[in-house]
Amino acid sequence: MTTSELEKFFGTPGKAAAFFGVSPEAFYQWRKRPGSLIPKGRAAEAALRTKGKLKFDPVLYTHSI
Repeated sequence: MTTSELEKFFGTPGKAAAFFGVSPEAFYQWRKRPGSLIPKGRAAEAALRTKGKLKFDPVLYTHSI
């Protein structure tokens, strides 16, 4: 799940940050992660808390060696 997906769903980065109980600054730091992926646990949490409206794709978090 990317930060862009969250911003689209919630409308603003601030609302997305509030959903997770983190500061907007913390949310902006997620943009710097590879692929702008939010942390895996947070993605799973978002899918659960939105009852699947946000989709958790574990394949995005698989690293090939």
